[in-house]
Parts: sequence; structure tokens; C-alpha cells
Amino acid sequence: MLFFMDTRPLILISNDDGIASPGLHAAVEALMPIAELIIAAPLDQQTASGRALRAAPEAVFERRFIDIDGKSVEGFCLNASPATTVRHALQCLCVERKPDMVVTGINFGENIGTNVTASGTVGAALQAAIWDYKSLAVSMEVPVEFHYEHGDVDWSEAIPILRKAVERFLIADWPEDVHVLKIDIPEGATRETPWHVCRQSREPGWWGYVPGAAPDAAAGTTIGKRGPRPGRSWHPEDDMAVLLGKREVAVTPLSVDMTSRVGFDEVRHLFE
Repeated sequence: MLFFMDTRPLILISNDDGIASPGLHAAVEALMPIAELIIAAPLDQQTASGRALRAAPEAVFERRFIDIDGKSVEGFCLNASPATTVRHALQCLCVERKPDMVVTGINFGENIGTNVTASGTVGAALQAAIWDYKSLAVSMEVPVEFHYEHGDVDWSEAIPILRKAVERFLIADWPEDVHVLKIDIPEGATRETPWHVCRQSREPGWWGYVPGAAPDAAAGTTIGKRGPRPGRSWHPEDDMAVLLGKREVAVTPLSVDMTSRVGFDEVRHLFE
């Protein structure tokens, strides 16, 4: 069990699926035995909102009580995007004590490849990381029809995986350029499923198209396809290969620095 200066660590839990999400409740169940928790989530479903910083003008935190194994646990919800919810929680719910870690998830659906910039789960974790908090963005592969609705999912094996991740990563010294650890759990994973540190794929985890696209075609009729795109492939050491190919828990270190790692002289050459 984790201890911090003779007291349990404090963890802020949020998500992008909303305060009513069973995935959020699973995260609470996972971390209640090892930490003090502050729960702050969007009021409703905010999937694919990225790191959008927006809120209803009149939005204030509202109390909600979550049933965890017959115990009523206090949480807060905000009519706002996930990143705004985390930012506001860090400013006004964490005044007396700063969290030792921020955990976002457990998300309905994996967040892999280039889709990470669209993910509200990752966006909320990045928002916390920008404020210098260790952050975990945790997602689990589920049937695609549950990506925007709370379907019936078995979280029993994801709970110990998340607990182990927090126990390991909270006390560790993170490398300088690691600001978020993105954890994607394959469907059917168990406590014995291997973990694999990997890089983010340059292919989208999901990509879509509008059949017969035209100016008068409805953008909402998009057909979603799982990556990689036709004629493309994943790298054997990226998150897509680890999750979808090897069926292992993909642990991807992310940086808030999105600057290309190319030598600047190569870019100067373009306009000189």
C-alpha cells in the first residue's frame, strides 16, 4: 500500500465519459484502497473533445454521489470539457492539498495512434501535466458501439491493472520529457497480461470517411474503420501493434512538447 509523508497519497480522478461512467467508477474502486480521492468529471459524455478548454458560462461544480460496492462516495461534476474540468478542479477543489497524481479514465475504448490528440481522456491528462502533475490516461478496449454510450463492460481485470500502475508510477521518478503515461488495456486482459512500453503510432487507431462525400453530405454519417489505413502498417513497437497485435497492455510515454525532433537546420533549409 502507498504512503506519502505518513499519510495516503491524494489522487484526482477525472474522465471524458462523464460522472455516470462505469469506467470512472471502476477507477474509483481501483484506487480507494490505496489513496485519498477527489473525483471531478464532466457532467455528461465528452468523448473526442481533445484538450478543448470550454464550459457552459454558468457552469459550477455540482455534488454527485457514486455507489462503489454499496458505499456512497462523493464526487463533483462540471458542465464543461474534460480539460476544463481538470483545470477547474485543480484550482478550486485542491486548495488545501495538491494531488500527488491525476488519473483520467478508465475510458470506454482504446486511445492509440494519432487519435490521442482527439481523446478527451488524454486531453484531460495533458492539462494536468501542463500544471506539473504526474498524469495517467487510462483506457480499455471495448466494442465500438460503447465508445459513445455506457455499455455493459467487465472492469474486474482492469481494476487491478490500474491499481498496480498507480502503485508503480506514483513513487517513481519520471524522466524529464515524460509528462503523461498513456495506458491502453486490451479487451480480455488479465492481471498476468504483459506490459509493453511503446511509442505512439503514426497511424490513427480509428479513422473514418463519409461515403459519397459531397458538400451536401452529412458529416455525421462517418463510417469508422480501425487503423492502420489502407496501404499503411503499424510499427512493431508502437501502441497499435502492442494493443491490437500483441494483445498486451500498452504503456506510452507522452510529452507536452509537440515540437518535431528534427534538427532545426533541416527546417531552415526549407526557406533559405
